Parts: sequence; C-alpha cells; structure tokens
Amino acid sequence: MEHLSEASRIADVYTNQDVVFKDAVTVFKDKAVDFFGLDKNVRILEPLRTEKAEVTAEVEFSDLTFRMSDGKGLHLEAEADLSKDDLLRFCGYHVDLLRVYGMEFITVVLVRNTSGPTLVDHDMLKFKPKVIYHADFDADALIEKIEHQIQNGIHPNELEIVYLPLFKSEKHSPEELLRITIGFVQRLPIHENLRMKLIALSIILSNKIVDKDVLGQIWEGVRVMKLKIMEYAVEQGIEQGIEQGIEQVACNMIRKGMALSDIQDITGLTLERLEALEECLSEPTTGND
Repeated sequence: MEHLSEASRIADVYTNQDVVFKDAVTVFKDKAVDFFGLDKNVRILEPLRTEKAEVTAEVEFSDLTFRMSDGKGLHLEAEADLSKDDLLRFCGYHVDLLRVYGMEFITVVLVRNTSGPTLVDHDMLKFKPKVIYHADFDADALIEKIEHQIQNGIHPNELEIVYLPLFKSEKHSPEELLRITIGFVQRLPIHENLRMKLIALSIILSNKIVDKDVLGQIWEGVRVMKLKIMEYAVEQGIEQGIEQGIEQVACNMIRKGMALSDIQDITGLTLERLEALEECLSEPTTGND
C-alpha cells in the first residue's frame, strides 16, 4: 500500500519550512494568536485571499494572511535566518495588503536563528514586524505543561506540540523532543487523519536538526503502526475476502468524513472506486464501524 499523502513531502529532508508553516497555521488558525503572543481577546476569523488583480504576482501568501476579530489583519512568515532582503520583501507584502484591504496589519515572523536584522529604518520608511525566536520557547517547561494538560483532560495547543522539537531544551536532544512530540500526538483524542498530519508536520519541521536516517526510521515506525491498524480493520471483513474487506473499511472511513485522497493513500483503492463507494454514507452502519 502507498504511504500516507504527507510521506511524499517527508521523503525530502530539506522540505521548505514555509510550506509546513502554512499548513500548521491554516489548520490550527484558532490557536495561532495565543501561540504568537498576540492579544488573547482577538481571534482569527478567516484567511484573506490574494487572488485579487490589484495584488502583485509576487505576493503568494494567501494561506498566511488572516482577518481578525478586532478588524485588523494578521500576516505570518517563517524563516530560518532573517535578512535585510527578507524584511524588505515582507514590508512590500505589508504595503500591498494595506492598499488592497484598507485595514491595519500585524506582521509576525517566526525565526530559527537569532542573528540578523529585525528592523527596516530609513528616512522615509520604517518597518518593524513582531519577531519571535525558537529559542524564546522553553521546551522543558512546555513538556511539563502539555503533560499536565493531557493528564487532566485539557486539550493542548497543537501548534505548541508541532513546534516543540525546535525549541530550546536543557534536558533533551532534538531527536528526543521529536519522539516526545509524537508520543503526545498519539495520546490526543483526535481524528486519525489529523493525528497523522500533526506527526508529519513535526517530522518535516525537524528536518534540519534531526539526522535524516532517524527521521526516516521515525516516519516508517509511524507508517507501520498505521498499516497494522489498517490490517486489523481488514481482518474484520475477512469473510467477504480481502478486497471486499478493504472496501468495507473504505466505506467506514467515508462515513467518518475522511477525505477521499487520504482514503486512497491508505487503502490503495482507485479514486473512481472510492467515489462509487460514497453511497455507503446512506447505508446503515455495520458492525465493522
């Protein structure tokens, strides 16, 4: 069977961090404000689209701009190293957003390395985004916090879990932090599709601080675990044959609201066959659910 869809991105150990950043913030946008230390009374309402003709072709951050409940906009960026050129580019984005949407914007940049400029200051131009460094987060304190939350039935902020391997720790190596992260994710009461997304994001974000072979081993372990769950589910339909058993599992996944592309990756069934199986949604629930 094919790997889950995220596996194709994990295969490249140098996957662009910006892609992962977009995924994380878009999926967990309701918790991004707390994570970035902004006003806790303000929430993200919706992503802002930049397909408008007035926006320059170079502006490709539609997944990273949001409308907030206080009437302002939020623009998020992530960089390993912050340079003057980066700041000027972000400043250009900021001006375009102001011109197109006519609202005040807050720009936040998450940076791995602490060296580099944080301000553009010329006679007629000043631009100072909110810069957050990975080292500003205490991984050891965060581990205790997340452990306490899980044990007491409090749902943690998934963004904190995803980025945990990148934060500063006096007790654990980046590899150990990644394994701790995956352990936390495995204990969360969430949909399996979201669980795999969280694990994939954490692994990709760790691609420059954890050995490539170790990343591969960790992902393979997660994948094998997922396949064992799948095999067990298939066994429940063994009397109808393996193929029919897989189709029954696919029907159950459809009923649970999983995306057809994800079901295709897990089961190996064609998209055409899965579209035909969507009629399972109107069928009575079987004992295999």
